[in-house]
Amino acid sequence: MKQDRTWIVVADGAKARILLYKPHQKGVQQLPDGEFHDSHPATHDLVTERQPRVHDSVGHARHAVEPRIDPHDQRETRFLTRLAAHLDGAKQRGEFEHLVVVAPATALGELRKAFGPHLHKRLFSEVVHDYAHQSNDYIYQHIKDSLPL
Repeated sequence: MKQDRTWIVVADGAKARILLYKPHQKGVQQLPDGEFHDSHPATHDLVTERQPRVHDSVGHARHAVEPRIDPHDQRETRFLTRLAAHLDGAKQRGEFEHLVVVAPATALGELRKAFGPHLHKRLFSEVVHDYAHQSNDYIYQHIKDSLPL
């Protein structure tokens, strides 16, 4: 008999949790190892070198050159890429049939880029919202219309 397990991934750029939904059961439950965290240190802790300086075109003033890539954005991308790799491995092992992703737009875009073909095939729905700090019951009540029957 086919199991009908849906994983609900609730994420932002530094925190994620995986909830299990089964249509014949009411509500959702968090997977035992389904919580992921990444720290968000201050920028001065992420950037070890002093910003390069340039001379003003007129006068003797010098100004710092802003980096082209925000170190916080890089950390979020790495975190979401690791999360996508974990989900891909779980799908390959047959741990779920459907995937629902709940995330803010920026995080959702990064996850889409990181998803492999196995995950894209199993993606049932996407909810663009930041529920990462909400309770499991709250999340279920607000996304239950986006879940498979």
